[in-house]
Amino acid sequence: MKTNIKIQAATIAIVALITSAQAQFTAGNLVVLRDGDGSAPLSNAGTAIYLDQFTTSGVLVNSLAIPSTGSSALVNSGTATSEGALNLSANGQYLVVAGYNAAAGTASIASSASATVPRGVATVNASGNYTLAATSSSFFSGNNIRSAASDGAGNFWAAGANTGVAYMGNNSAATAVSASPLTNLRVLQTIGNNLFYSSGSGSSRGIYEVVGNPTSVSTTAVGLITNGASASPYDFAFNANLTLAYVADSTAYTTSSGIGGVEKWSYNGSAWVFDYSISMGTNGATGLAVDFSQANPIIYATSADGKSLFDVTDTGSGSTAALLDTASANEAFRGLDFSPTNVPEPATVALAGIGLAALWNFRRRKS
Repeated sequence: MKTNIKIQAATIAIVALITSAQAQFTAGNLVVLRDGDGSAPLSNAGTAIYLDQFTTSGVLVNSLAIPSTGSSALVNSGTATSEGALNLSANGQYLVVAGYNAAAGTASIASSASATVPRGVATVNASGNYTLAATSSSFFSGNNIRSAASDGAGNFWAAGANTGVAYMGNNSAATAVSASPLTNLRVLQTIGNNLFYSSGSGSSRGIYEVVGNPTSVSTTAVGLITNGASASPYDFAFNANLTLAYVADSTAYTTSSGIGGVEKWSYNGSAWVFDYSISMGTNGATGLAVDFSQANPIIYATSADGKSLFDVTDTGSGSTAALLDTASANEAFRGLDFSPTNVPEPATVALAGIGLAALWNFRRRKS
């Protein structure tokens, strides 16, 4: 009996060790990027960023504060509704955030020169570990950096109001990798081995693809989904076969325009075709995450005014969105994605293995 008690105690200790290294984020949950802590009205100054984890039913699990002071600080403009996109890396192991490498409170941060306020890209893994991965002292100067993407293997790209898509690498020597359109880019993602981004530029509004994950050569982007001059596309999601897409549009859905809210698009083998829009109430949408594993995809979205988190099951054009949560006063919901997957650190795996081996030897000696 005493031997069994010792074995049980050792097992519990090993399980506790592994659990302590496991995720702050749970796979399948939602993560919303929130600007502001509610203590003061949002302004165009540098504003603290938080990552709020919710269950898919809208229950708040926890919040992770991104550093807003010190050398690794990353902040947003509190009133720039185009900023704060949130993306998973291509391997699903990191949340990727773009912002300004400056302290909260830095005045008029979006219009600052990047030489004095570097633009940055940061990652957060499932354990909640934050890393300021790359900065640039030249790109996005005098305007917004809005979104960033990563392949999960040390390569980073960013997009914003000017200069097109920039390869950020792991240093400040950012390089332009896309041409036309170069302005008013919004949400950037790595899907497979290609870059995709949304643009709100003039008549070129829509979703674009940059073939490959270029790190140096300037490449002309290919237009995939053309929303039209009255649309305002932000975040987007494709199914695994790239035959179905949803696009968050910051304009409110109206029956007269037929667009706004969340748009559904289908690929017919030669072109992308607009199917219909799903209303998000009186607001459009900016952040987006879609669960394609169900017969009817489940859509999660943040409202364009930063106040609400919605979900809706796509059963057709008349699908009705449900409110999951509302941002508090002096706070705003921006980007949205699913939680990153947890991959144990090598040292943790090794330590757990040593513990299990010791337990096995203990049991052999006692048998």
